[in-house]
Amino acid sequence: MKTFKMTLAAALVAAVALPASANYVDVRGAYKTEAKQYETRVRAGFDFAEDWQIHLEGTQGHGDKLLSNNDHSVAAFETELNYNYALNDNFTLTPGFVYWNGTNHSEYRPYLKATYATGNFYTAARYRYQAATNGKNGAKVNDTNQVDAWVGYNVADFNLEYNPAYINQKDGGAYTNGVTGEQADSKWEHTFQVKYTGFDSWAPYVDYQILDKTFRDPNTSAIKSESRIRAGVTFNF
Repeated sequence: MKTFKMTLAAALVAAVALPASANYVDVRGAYKTEAKQYETRVRAGFDFAEDWQIHLEGTQGHGDKLLSNNDHSVAAFETELNYNYALNDNFTLTPGFVYWNGTNHSEYRPYLKATYATGNFYTAARYRYQAATNGKNGAKVNDTNQVDAWVGYNVADFNLEYNPAYINQKDGGAYTNGVTGEQADSKWEHTFQVKYTGFDSWAPYVDYQILDKTFRDPNTSAIKSESRIRAGVTFNF
């Protein structure tokens, strides 16, 4: 669990020690129902220079045993920098850049996100391009185009959110199972989240995800859809 421990330490330093406002730490666990795989993630961020934000994130896979270090294919560290430009009281435009470093390859992810919020309702859309290189020899890995949307509503002490994502991966992209002739050039992810916001400094939440074409059946080698359940808590400082 060396990767996860280092990530947790870096996230805590970023959120607590660095001079910033609106600091947060988000800790989350996940379980894939078909693959029967666990993973954990910690993310921290802070504001600086008025409208700039930086976020640090680490993910560690645990295979079929919770909190083990069996799944080395899911071990990554991510650094994100973004700028929030308020067009008016309702619209915000957010360009950003993510550097993602995984076990087998690295990715560069520039994106542009637009958000509209009024009262208890908000919606957003984002386009993100992922350019990947192989971490061992520097060779180019197939790139990915991703479009996300978010629709959310705050009711009483709960936040309800739906996040569909369309992902296009040329020749199967960077995340295929390597099944000849059956790589997924495009797929969808649907995320439904319920978050409780009644506490002052922390907010627990639960996600349910439908993941299109992500699981390789070991018996038939077919690529199938599966579900992922995630539970976490966001601490705000």
